[in-house]
Amino acid sequence: MADDIEFWPLKVVVQKVGLSQAEVYRRMSEGRFPRNYDYRDGGTRKFWLASDVRAWQQQILDAQRNPRDPL
Repeated sequence: MADDIEFWPLKVVVQKVGLSQAEVYRRMSEGRFPRNYDYRDGGTRKFWLASDVRAWQQQILDAQRNPRDPL
């Protein structure tokens, strides 16, 4: 397992990407945002992989730089 794997709770995801919680879940349901995972601790806590969120951010940047390539 890589040492740089990070689990981000929703609060951190919202802070990093600048979207509201509702917008994160809306885009996720539309397949336009990375999925979340559960901690399997018997609760309802969820997390996102930082690498998934960073890859999504890179896609946004790439689309801005290459407007002919749709997301």
